[in-house]
Amino acid sequence: MNLTAIIIISVLAASNIAFIVLFVHSRWAYHKLMQKNLCQEEKEDVLVEIVKFDTDSVRDAQECQMLEKLQVLLEEEKVYLDPTLSIQDLAKRLATNRTTLSHVINTHLNQNFASLLNSYRIKEAVRLLSDPQYFQEKMEVVGELCGYNNRQVFHAAFKKEMGITPNHFRNINKRKDTPKHSEEDDES
Repeated sequence: MNLTAIIIISVLAASNIAFIVLFVHSRWAYHKLMQKNLCQEEKEDVLVEIVKFDTDSVRDAQECQMLEKLQVLLEEEKVYLDPTLSIQDLAKRLATNRTTLSHVINTHLNQNFASLLNSYRIKEAVRLLSDPQYFQEKMEVVGELCGYNNRQVFHAAFKKEMGITPNHFRNINKRKDTPKHSEEDDES
């Protein structure tokens, strides 16, 4: 082999090693950043923002009553866990029509019906994925327990709301739950 070939092979090998080192470092930095972000969000207690039901600002007494009943249905009865729940079903339970309910949700909660359901479902998913009891459950089961009847829809909604996949979120929580070795343990 001539000297030029040896130099070319050496340069290619060095560039491959540099690429691998950069790739591993970037993945490590990404995971550290995600852990830092999750820890910060937990400290601020804003993993998933709870819907604000500010009934004081609602001037219409009927709309105020509807919001209060809606809050009970969502927070106490957890109707969002039903994957077949529609705005029509919810309107019937609130003794109104879908147009009025949609208007109240849009106007007073600043979101649409689907976003409202997703916010509650993702909040439930965060709770389940943080609980060691659910660490071994399939993601499809967790999605179903949160009101999703489709794993892909659950995955997409979770990633959109949280910025990471449900599996990644659970893995971070698994690591938090695992006791860490201290230097004292290593010395004994």
